[in-house]
Amino acid sequence: MSTFFDRLESIRSQWNVLEHPFYQRWTNGELTKADLAVYSGQYRHAVVALAAASAQAADVADADLTKGLAAHAVEEAEHVALWDGFTDAVGGDAGVSPTAETEVCVKAWEGTADRPFLETLVALYTIESGQPEISETKRDGLVARYGYTPETPATEYFDLHAELDIEHADLARKAIEPRLDGADHEALLAVAEATLRGNWELLDGVDRLLGS
Repeated sequence: MSTFFDRLESIRSQWNVLEHPFYQRWTNGELTKADLAVYSGQYRHAVVALAAASAQAADVADADLTKGLAAHAVEEAEHVALWDGFTDAVGGDAGVSPTAETEVCVKAWEGTADRPFLETLVALYTIESGQPEISETKRDGLVARYGYTPETPATEYFDLHAELDIEHADLARKAIEPRLDGADHEALLAVAEATLRGNWELLDGVDRLLGS
């Protein structure tokens, strides 16, 4: 099991979005409010996709996981409104159409209605195990570089995900571990890589819109 998760982390290091040029500029205070607005509209599609994947997992969960995953799905659905608080704060458009790159991310995160349960769990784990560090970095940048106040609508999504996704990732990992015996690890790691690459490509699309 540790080998599987070690390999997943190795893949994550290849697609570490905190090293993406867009997030580097975020951290360095080099984005404008208009840049953040464009990003907020595109990433909203990923937030919705995460909620959809959470609901899908809850719908097909084994009996021992139904309660926890159902509660998780409700939380993620509610978090779309928190993201909209950030979008409003930076002047973004919650109804903007996704770029082609964002659609790649959505497809990887949400999957299909018939995606195997274990693959959905791996996608959720891959996303949420990275969120605490990513959310903390983005929140800190908003406060230190862009003048936003912590624990306000501008930062609430990031405040929450910097902490709550530690629990969510733990829930997914505990569900994955006993199901790895006999599973196709290569297929599962391909799901993880597609999930990580999709996030990177979403940011590529944002940079394309910004002409960066």
